[in-house]
Amino acid sequence: MKKPFDKHFVYEFSNEDIVTELCKKIKLVRLSCCFSQQELADKSGVSVITVKRIESLKVNDITLGTLLKIMRVSGLLEGIVDLLPDLPASPFLIDEKSGKRLKRFNSKRKAL
Repeated sequence: MKKPFDKHFVYEFSNEDIVTELCKKIKLVRLSCCFSQQELADKSGVSVITVKRIESLKVNDITLGTLLKIMRVSGLLEGIVDLLPDLPASPFLIDEKSGKRLKRFNSKRKAL
């Protein structure tokens, strides 16, 4: 079975499917840290109702702030580094005349 967190198949899943898998992982993380729902809520600064809703898959979306709080208290915050990797400079963002990096992209540039 294909899983949403497999980088080769992730695009085949809806946002809701990915959030559902994320919620399941949050519960597993809490259990692996030996936290009760109340302890996770207290330590992360998230309400216990939010934790319960996440774990019972009764959420359609998780705020980035909530996710960061849970990752921080669970000791997984370094995983956020892979969320948006550094990308090489695009040749479209280099000024042709000066060779310097543009601060913003002008859509009126001449086509090559």
